[in-house]
Amino acid sequence: MVRKLATSFILASTLVGAVVAPSFAADDTFQSICFFPVRVLGSGVGSVIGVPEGMVKDGVKGAMMSTKWMANKLGDEDGTYQTIAGAVLAAPFGIVGGSAYGSFDGVWHGVKTGYEKPFSKDSFTFKEE
Repeated sequence: MVRKLATSFILASTLVGAVVAPSFAADDTFQSICFFPVRVLGSGVGSVIGVPEGMVKDGVKGAMMSTKWMANKLGDEDGTYQTIAGAVLAAPFGIVGGSAYGSFDGVWHGVKTGYEKPFSKDSFTFKEE
C-alpha cells in the first residue's frame, strides 16, 4: 500500500515537474502553450500576494494625502497643529479609501506581472512609480 502511494506520488511529481519545466522547442507557439499553465498559476499567486501589499501601500499613501489635504484646508499644510488635526480627523478615511483602492491595484499588479514574469520578485513586490 505504501509503495503504491509512493509510486503514485513520484509519478505525479514527475508530471507536474514536466509541466513546469521550460520548453526548449524551436516553435514559439508550442513554448507559449506549454508555459501557459505556469503563467496562469503565477498570475493567481501574484494576485493573492498583491492584495495585502496593495492595501498597505495605498492605505499609507491615502492616509498621507488626506492628512495633507485636511491640514491645507485648516490653513497651513506644513503647520504642526494642522497636521495633527488632519492626522486625527482625515487619516482614517484615507486609510480606508486607500486600502479599498489598493486591493484592486494589488490584484491588477499581481495578475499582470505574474503573467509576464511568473514567480519573479517583480510579481511579488511593487515598484515605486
